[in-house]
Amino acid sequence: MATIEHSTLSTGEIHEPKGAATASSGEVYVANGSGSGTWTPADSHIAGYIAFDASTPAYQHSTTTSDTVLDPTFSVASSKNFSGASTPNARLVYDGTDDVYGALHFVASVKQASGGDRELELALFKNGVELNGTRSIMTIESGKWGTFALNSITSLSTNDYLEVFIKADSAHTTDFAGAKLAIQCFPG
Repeated sequence: MATIEHSTLSTGEIHEPKGAATASSGEVYVANGSGSGTWTPADSHIAGYIAFDASTPAYQHSTTTSDTVLDPTFSVASSKNFSGASTPNARLVYDGTDDVYGALHFVASVKQASGGDRELELALFKNGVELNGTRSIMTIESGKWGTFALNSITSLSTNDYLEVFIKADSAHTTDFAGAKLAIQCFPG
């Protein structure tokens, strides 16, 4: 058999990757390093948000000195292989069947409802466990909006869920003008 370089193949001789006939639309081939691989979704994503309302405000949380989960009513702007759940609290759930890595981005506009300044902490949690390196702190004031942002990358398997937890140095009401948790995944 003659050796033919792929660079010399004409258009009619070029072929799809192995197994392309059985791949679903939107899937990519991921090699396993031993001459084989699988077809997996090219991406999975979700964007859950609290609609912006600085005057009412959009969401108020009774913040304590212990971690509690944010539990607003949120909307889903876009989703593929994820769902938004409200029971037992607000969370984003990975519904895909392939293991993936997810880039998580959370941003919120917050202020102290009334009273003195507070040291506010937020962190991302997966399946009820804090994701290392995601906890952040800021001082919030009454009558002055500030922006809180968290980022992380984590592996996700079917039914894994993500939440945002909050606590402060003293009990108070935290006002949220709006917030968004977006997750964009790629094959694992």
